[in-house]
Amino acid sequence: MTELLELNTEQERAATYDQGHVLVLAGAGTGKTRTIIARAAHLIRQGVDPERILMLTFTRRAAREMTERLKSIVGRDRVALMAGTFHHFCLYTMRRMPTLFGLEGTTVIDRDDQNQLMKLIRVEFRQKGEKFPRASELVRLCSFARNTTQPMAEYLNRYTDYEPEMVERICAAAIKFDQRKRENGYLDYDDILFVFAKRLHEDPSVRERVRRFYDHVLVDEMQDTNPLQWLILDGLRDPAQLFCVGDDAQSIYAFRGADFRNVHSFTSRVPDAVVLRLEENFRSTQGILDLSNWLLADSPIRYNKQLHAHRRTVSTPRLLNFDSDFDEARWIADDLIERHEAGASWKDHMIITRTGYGARAVESFMVEKKIPYRFVGGVSLLQAAHVKDLLCLIRASASQHDELAWMRYLTMWPRIGDVTAAKMIRDMRAHAHMDDAIDALKIRLKGRSNIINGINLVQEFWDNPAETIRQTGQFLEPILENRYDNWKVRKKDFDLLARLAARHRSLLAFIETYTLDPISTTESRRLEETDLVTLTTAHSAKGTEAPVCYLIRVEPGMYPHIRSMGVRDQEEEERRTLYVAMTRAKDELIITRTYSPHGPIQMPYSAGRTYGSGEPVYFLQTLPEKLIDTGDVDSEPAEFDDYDQISPWQRNEDNVPF
Repeated sequence: MTELLELNTEQERAATYDQGHVLVLAGAGTGKTRTIIARAAHLIRQGVDPERILMLTFTRRAAREMTERLKSIVGRDRVALMAGTFHHFCLYTMRRMPTLFGLEGTTVIDRDDQNQLMKLIRVEFRQKGEKFPRASELVRLCSFARNTTQPMAEYLNRYTDYEPEMVERICAAAIKFDQRKRENGYLDYDDILFVFAKRLHEDPSVRERVRRFYDHVLVDEMQDTNPLQWLILDGLRDPAQLFCVGDDAQSIYAFRGADFRNVHSFTSRVPDAVVLRLEENFRSTQGILDLSNWLLADSPIRYNKQLHAHRRTVSTPRLLNFDSDFDEARWIADDLIERHEAGASWKDHMIITRTGYGARAVESFMVEKKIPYRFVGGVSLLQAAHVKDLLCLIRASASQHDELAWMRYLTMWPRIGDVTAAKMIRDMRAHAHMDDAIDALKIRLKGRSNIINGINLVQEFWDNPAETIRQTGQFLEPILENRYDNWKVRKKDFDLLARLAARHRSLLAFIETYTLDPISTTESRRLEETDLVTLTTAHSAKGTEAPVCYLIRVEPGMYPHIRSMGVRDQEEEERRTLYVAMTRAKDELIITRTYSPHGPIQMPYSAGRTYGSGEPVYFLQTLPEKLIDTGDVDSEPAEFDDYDQISPWQRNEDNVPF
């Protein structure tokens, strides 16, 4: 196996450890994916039935890639293990036993659907003239409380400044929200984990039935798991053995509910577990790793890792200071052009920003200088308005009880408003059978048979997911073309949607799959464009790499971010965010900032929060000179066009250029 997978000593030891539960602390670039695949291959070769192995990841793409690589090692006919996201695994298991989990006739809804449902509920609890949380904020609060397994009132009292009376009404709205979901047979993203974990721990018979399916549970990206996901793992272990791979130094998603302690406190939660380490980095040069190691060692938290490079290439990171963010952005754009003219591909370069807002100057120069790029993120394909318009018709055709889908579909048509649509939906919901519900709708829609035609069309092609998408898209085109200015661009998404649907046996499976793990419209529209500079936030950069990385705006107020200052746990997560950004670079790491090294740290006026010595925190304040090449970059004379970028409130007699 060592020759086939080219494992080093650390990876081999982890992959073949058979004495119980294991936590593999895999530093950045140390081959964690290779190790977890090797673990699965080892188990199969030892005689473990592949169907007794469960592999949990955080994206469908990661699960698919791991499965394909495993097939190439042990043979395609020997790989039948369950591999997918936590949400996919839980939903798949509950769909197999719907009665045990109370999932008969449920529909999975996405965040937009959650927001729409909460809007209907919010009006009952909001008092006139007050600033009651928006629907999206209420949904976010419900989601975070649920994923961190905290009672809503406890979470609000601990982490928000709401008055007790407001907390009481928010909690009441949350209770109503859950009630309406149950009444409509809705299951949202958070419910999938919650319902599964709750039944697993409350009903011993359910727990025993699920546990007997698996002997080994392999977990990727353990540092990204939240308390609810930990409960699921805790419910599956013993007799199943846990093999969890992660890196506490890359735990950067607390804002999503990820719990740093799931890795850092693993051995106290699983007393008989062992911790193995991967510290040989195959990605970066030693100079980049020396800087990254220093950043972790400078922390009050003990990460106990010291990465060393497999490669012998020598390079020292650069730290460049600029007078303004426009000077910084112009230099990066010019440097990219110079490298490209010298023969480098655009795709070999990545620009990493702490926030999307912090990259606006860079993005403007990329556009101005015609540098092809992609900004990682964007609206997910199934969240795009025109796609949701299409899917609401498909969902409505499946159930008269899906009031969100029916509301969206009916109000797309002229002369049908919210009130009229609500009356129609109420009439349909009074009937137990779909045919009777449609007959009731026909009475309300005298002379407007085209609306019913859409339902009939979907039902006609229901068993052919791809054709259903194509036919539905053509049917809705006259309406959607009038709703959206950029229709020609949006229309192309339906072709992609049909191709994706063709991979699924049913429309229900297709919709649920991409609701749980959306695909970006940015990705979908650039499938054929490959030679692009990647512009990404530090959080989105996790799991990626590039030969040349520019870390921009690495300045006071950004690392750590202003919002985190004064809260030690949040500041430490900011340190880990910078660590993740640094370790994306393979050959060159270029750090840029707007900063004067000869004067005091210039904090934004709104920072103000300090601890210890009374000075604001800045991670690079004590950076040893030996770890980095530093320098100031002289600003070029501004071109006349630059004055167009001065904000209106800055245009006064003191800065008029003449």
